[in-house]
Amino acid sequence: MRSLAGSRGAPLWPSPSRFRAYLAERFPVPVTAALAAAVAAGAYAAAQADALRAGAPLSVDGALAGGAVCAFLFLFLLRVFDEHKDFEHDAATRPDRPVPRGLVTLEQLRAVGAVAVAMQVAIAAAAGPRAALLYLAVLAYSGLMFVEFFAPAWLSARIGLYAVSHSAVMSVLAVALGARYAASAVAPADLAAYAAAMLPAFVAVDVLRKTWAPEAEIAGVDSYSRRLGVRGAGALGGALLAASAVAGGWVGVRLGGGAGWLAGIAAVTAWGWIEIARFCRRPAASGHKRLETVAGVHALAVAAGPAIAAAVAHGAVWGTP
Repeated sequence: MRSLAGSRGAPLWPSPSRFRAYLAERFPVPVTAALAAAVAAGAYAAAQADALRAGAPLSVDGALAGGAVCAFLFLFLLRVFDEHKDFEHDAATRPDRPVPRGLVTLEQLRAVGAVAVAMQVAIAAAAGPRAALLYLAVLAYSGLMFVEFFAPAWLSARIGLYAVSHSAVMSVLAVALGARYAASAVAPADLAAYAAAMLPAFVAVDVLRKTWAPEAEIAGVDSYSRRLGVRGAGALGGALLAASAVAGGWVGVRLGGGAGWLAGIAAVTAWGWIEIARFCRRPAASGHKRLETVAGVHALAVAAGPAIAAAVAHGAVWGTP
């Protein structure tokens, strides 16, 4: 029977010091805020593709800011879900993590998560019924993730399919955030292309995050390096970086990006390949952090790059031009 990590007698709400310590370990706020802003900005820019090609500047407004807040709160909700799903496994294999060791309890995370859901619904509703319905689809998809699409054992045995099914939520989120753009000239094709670029970018994060040196493998914890070998996992991660760079690069060009944009995304991708090759040649536990870093930076570049390219090419204004 599952323990509740010392929850009996614990207050419903975590203390500020304990919650800050939890966030530092499991939900780094600056990095997550940057990712949320990047996805919101990229999706919002992709939704304006028709207007941009007609000569309008990039619109930046309160709806975009609200989308970034929603994305941040949504990513926190996913962390809360993961803590619940993984509690028993973490208690057995990684008891030093914050929830198994009792830094915060599952009940406390549920309380904070409920507030996060309420805030997301309120912000989504403020953008209008269409945007609200699309955002409810995002929350519904996260609910399916929480129950592992009603096939937890089957899905967990298929690490690649697991990664795709869970990373796809970022594509769904991108569509919902792009729908917050209120102008009539929404470009579904460009927004769909942007959402598609998110999938390989975030699957790459999962692959490289779970590519370890042999001595760093943990008994009972699945990894791509265990299944494919270090070189096989590295090759898969590199291919995913390339796929997301091509898709994201194309979206950026559609929004006005030129040679500078393409050179930038190519440079970030090449850096990723170099780090992967270094790790594959000499796999060591100390090198794993670099794989995580390149995957995260690459995802940020693919997410935010199209918006930056659009702003450089067309300028940006606050509000609807």
